[in-house]
Amino acid sequence: MRGVLLTDYPLVRHSSWRVGGCADRCYKPADLADLQHFLTHLDPQEPLTWLGLGSNVLIRDGGVAGTVVITANRLNHIGPVEEEATHPALFRVRVEAGVTCARLAKYCVQQGFERGVFFGGIPGTVGGALAMNAGAFGGETWEQVVAVELMQKDGTFHRV
Repeated sequence: MRGVLLTDYPLVRHSSWRVGGCADRCYKPADLADLQHFLTHLDPQEPLTWLGLGSNVLIRDGGVAGTVVITANRLNHIGPVEEEATHPALFRVRVEAGVTCARLAKYCVQQGFERGVFFGGIPGTVGGALAMNAGAFGGETWEQVVAVELMQKDGTFHRV
């Protein structure tokens, strides 16, 4: 399955406020590899905006210039990470940016990591939670993060 590139795409259905204009272009990647391929062929000068569930976003009526990448329900892999010998007591999970925080909370509870339950009170995706250090019920996103793998605009990865 390949991603979908749409032009003059209305963003109203991607915002909890259900307002806002169109994106010049909107890309809905099939998966992480597809997004990487898309970015390597994107003009480096192209403005790029990331959008998850749109739960903390107000999109202006004039729309968004450039390309909007929709991550919600797209970059949605979640799964275990093999524990490193240096950190055997850590609960480690790899979560893509489009995973909803509610889904992450459920996964954490199923795995016995009760400190992750606060994610259930965050109405967006993990990508947005990282961008704003979202929190709820006394917990904050960045308190739980060991590392983040970023995809640069040219499609290369970089671990922080």
